[in-house]
Amino acid sequence: MRKSYITLLIAALLGMSSCQDYFLQKPMGNDVTAKEVFSSKQKAMSAIAQAYSEALRINITFLENDGSNLYGMTSGTLAHISGELNGFRYNWSDPVIISNSGMSASGPWIDNFTFNYTAIRRCYTVIENIGAVPDMSNEEKENVRGEMYALIAYRYCRMLIQYGGVPIVKGIVPFDSPAINRSSVKEVLEYIVDLCDNEALPRLPDKQANDMKGRLTKGAALCIKAHAYLYCARPLFNTNTPYLSLGGENDKLICMGEPYNEKLWEQARDAAQDVIDWALTDNRHRIIDTDNPFDDYGRAVGAPDSEEVIVSWQAFNARHYDPRQQGGGANNMSYTQLKQYCKQDGTDQTWPEGLGETEWASVGEYSTKLEEMEARYWASAVPGGYDARNNPGSQPWKADAMVNYSTWEGRANIEQCGRRCKFWYHAGTRTWFNYPIYRLAYFYLALAEAKNELGDDEGARSALNVTRGRAGLPDIELTDQAALRKAIQREWAVEFFEENHRLFDVKHWKLEDLDNGIIGGDKKGFLFDYVSSTGGSYSLSNYKGFKVAVSYKGFWSDNQYLNPFPTKEVNKGYLVQNPGY
Repeated sequence: MRKSYITLLIAALLGMSSCQDYFLQKPMGNDVTAKEVFSSKQKAMSAIAQAYSEALRINITFLENDGSNLYGMTSGTLAHISGELNGFRYNWSDPVIISNSGMSASGPWIDNFTFNYTAIRRCYTVIENIGAVPDMSNEEKENVRGEMYALIAYRYCRMLIQYGGVPIVKGIVPFDSPAINRSSVKEVLEYIVDLCDNEALPRLPDKQANDMKGRLTKGAALCIKAHAYLYCARPLFNTNTPYLSLGGENDKLICMGEPYNEKLWEQARDAAQDVIDWALTDNRHRIIDTDNPFDDYGRAVGAPDSEEVIVSWQAFNARHYDPRQQGGGANNMSYTQLKQYCKQDGTDQTWPEGLGETEWASVGEYSTKLEEMEARYWASAVPGGYDARNNPGSQPWKADAMVNYSTWEGRANIEQCGRRCKFWYHAGTRTWFNYPIYRLAYFYLALAEAKNELGDDEGARSALNVTRGRAGLPDIELTDQAALRKAIQREWAVEFFEENHRLFDVKHWKLEDLDNGIIGGDKKGFLFDYVSSTGGSYSLSNYKGFKVAVSYKGFWSDNQYLNPFPTKEVNKGYLVQNPGY
């Protein structure tokens, strides 16, 4: 063990709250050596918590300023550019950068690629030193090793989806060691599967102790493996013809480098089924479905300790996800996202597009159309003029309490299609929430997608209708593969709104209309006509009319299928840059 190269930087975890008992909130100490940290169980737990903190929070982009720059975009969420949100006014720099010039290898929004390896190094530090802890049992030590291997697999899974092939680091590498080159997409997938199957799963328990909430179980390793297989089976990777060529063997850095392989879909199907089977055993996790679609979905995604969530991050200082703190019409649901939702009867809603400058649809039509929308819309958004329905009777969630003269409803301008409230089910004055990283519904949709691609339309419908049924929508009865594929993709968009999947989903599906409103093209929202008002009160009585209008234009170029590596890392000579940057 190369302890001479190890210095643990142990800082306080984000958003500490003494009233919560989550493992990830356990306090951490000052900068100390590995020998000191692993001299007792109590001290070792700080190192374990730090590894969790860094491994899980990268790509979770709600943090205002945690001092570590571990978030993905400089502010807001990746939904800025996925078609989920119109984030033009608040934290405007990110979408403007994208709309004006596309992704940049030197842009400020880059997700700090190297922090992935900081997190991985922390995990390996725990793995290589946990054996020295004198007051931990062998079983406890093995559990910890399993958790660390799962966290490493998770980081490689996220990097695979964003970058394609990346350098594989196995253990603690001295800082003065030669740089490690990129591995192929196939090699990274195989490494993730190996970490999950052979290192994490044999060591992890099915359930953690009550005082260790937040720590990973076998289910987490199964989730990570299924996640990786799903993305490798999708069109972006499952080919020998990359979206843009790097030339020769380097093409295997950005795709599987083999002809379309149906076996990948079989592996994705089986891995998703494994998650479901594990979750349902002994009722470890379940789809919340009590025939109350609104509350069931709210509990599934927004209630702390949701029975559906397998892995989560307890989020504090989550300004960009909190509609009560967003100013200037910030980061609200886009028209592109709104159109993904059905009416309660499963049919499509129509909205007033194409109206002239002086033409308006009535506020009565606005209200009628909203009331017809499915439960998940209301559980995810607060439309202008309404209280948040996921917090009934709660003063902080009333329409007037969430606005003032300078915020979204006080400006007669494009106000998008609802403030996001999804993670705040019955929050009241609570300022933190559990952000779901993996929840069970994900794997029903993964199963549906895989079965459809394998020609099993009956199996695909059965899995798809699990989430639709919970939402109170009629069953899908489609048999045509292409039509069923679109229905599944639409369900992904609705069920997982704002859970940081959409951007990567639409790119890995290689949708044909990426440049026509999803990522690029017109970004639309609602434009409101207001009655003159004083005192900052903007209830429905203050609305005269509404329509759909263009907010700004997004930018799409094929180089954006995968993220660029930071220029400063490429210049070191060990990384082959992704094409087009």
